[in-house]
Amino acid sequence: MNDQFTTLLSEMTFIERQYEFRNPDVVLYHPGHYTELNEQIITLFHEEGFKTIMIPSVPNAFLNANEFIFHKEILVKSGIPQELVIPITGEANTANDVIKNAMLLLSKTTENKNILLAGKTFFMKRFLLIATAFATNNMTIDILPLQDNRNLTKDTWHLTDIGRRRVWNEYHMISKFLKENCP
Repeated sequence: MNDQFTTLLSEMTFIERQYEFRNPDVVLYHPGHYTELNEQIITLFHEEGFKTIMIPSVPNAFLNANEFIFHKEILVKSGIPQELVIPITGEANTANDVIKNAMLLLSKTTENKNILLAGKTFFMKRFLLIATAFATNNMTIDILPLQDNRNLTKDTWHLTDIGRRRVWNEYHMISKFLKENCP
């Protein structure tokens, strides 16, 4: 891969927080099995606060547990009130389905208008794309890219096989979303 190619893919894949708001109404949190991401959520809570955090209630083979139950326990032990931590429910085979379910639920409420999407750095453009597809016009959506222990950043993703696979997969999953939801 030449430098121009990796730069273009980096710009198309990675995005930074825009700071559209502080103290979000809702944080949609997609941790997967990366427990180190919880520290960044705990920091967010103590520095800015949030009214609610939603975590996918799905089985995770790497954790050998339900993601919601697993991560909620860590967050609550770290000082986040348990009533603020709620599950994202509904049938979900992919992260795309989880995002859609969460946004459809939030679109039915009147109080959840500032939504912060929190997930792995390379996943944020897809997260934002899918969330905005199901958002209402009165919602403001921002993102919080979280760094896991693989250190896949805009500048380093192309240096490892796992980084390249993760970025290629983003394009596959975006294509899949568009085919299924935007005929």
